[in-house]
Amino acid sequence: MNKTRMSCRFILFVVSVFVVSGSLAYAEEKQDESSVFDLSVGIEGMAGETTYQIGGNIVLSDGTSGAIHFPLSELEWPLDFWLGRIDAGVNIGDSWRINGVVKKNISDPDGNMVDKDWFSNSGQLDVYSESNISDFDAVIFDIDVEWAFLQRETWSLFAGIGYQYQNFDFDAQLIHQYSPSGLQGYEYYGDGTVGITYEITYNMPYLLIGGDVDLSESFTLAGSFSYAPWVEAEDEDHHLARNPPKVSTGDMDGDAFMLDLSAQYKITQSWFLVAGFHYTKIDVDGDQSQTAGGLPLGTIEESSESTQTSGYFKAGFAF
Repeated sequence: MNKTRMSCRFILFVVSVFVVSGSLAYAEEKQDESSVFDLSVGIEGMAGETTYQIGGNIVLSDGTSGAIHFPLSELEWPLDFWLGRIDAGVNIGDSWRINGVVKKNISDPDGNMVDKDWFSNSGQLDVYSESNISDFDAVIFDIDVEWAFLQRETWSLFAGIGYQYQNFDFDAQLIHQYSPSGLQGYEYYGDGTVGITYEITYNMPYLLIGGDVDLSESFTLAGSFSYAPWVEAEDEDHHLARNPPKVSTGDMDGDAFMLDLSAQYKITQSWFLVAGFHYTKIDVDGDQSQTAGGLPLGTIEESSESTQTSGYFKAGFAF
């Protein structure tokens, strides 16, 4: 089923490329030299992970509170997969531009989810497991408004504001769990069923600054740095293999930064190619609420970090 879904995603992406390309080819005959709108489709390869840890201050359901070492537990979810992307941009006058991009995964992560537990603050790892990602969905949406505040003949500087949304949704099947410290009763092998699911969503309004330089009439380099000071993150973890099943929901906030570098080559006045590099680092913390069998257990501190490094390539048309 996983391979079938992956194939369907890839086929839909390829079909969209041909549909958009055909429409753009028809529109090229009506192109004038003053382009106000551009559209491109492409592919992006991402590498990285999103990791969350729990521990620290705890409040039980009866109101009693205390503290435990941090981290008590850590789950690392892989982000090595391929995405299809559609980008659009609109120029408003000589100084303003609106950009938007939608990305959707067309493959599942190749890496395994890693789960670690420490039962004391000695630093000795007590439980370790790896799980195969059996199903995965990712959606990333980004929109920004840029103002070119300094323009010269071959280069310009711009600043702006933007918003990015990310959602990652995982299903995982246990491969093997054991105790590196030699504790008894912690060794298990998976049976092929989904033992854990995890979903995390980021909402990131951000500020950006960047610039571009024309090296020739056909070749342009561009780069930007973005900072998101008010990131909101929500996650939900279902430990289905527990009896009763355990559900953990987190509410976190923090910050993030993003770096983007790209090179554009104009094939004609209308058609262009872009190759680029993108890096995102997100750091949030807050509290996690836990229930078992529908009954509240309490809350515990949670922190989450996501590192995303990607390269992309796209082809587009300027109207």
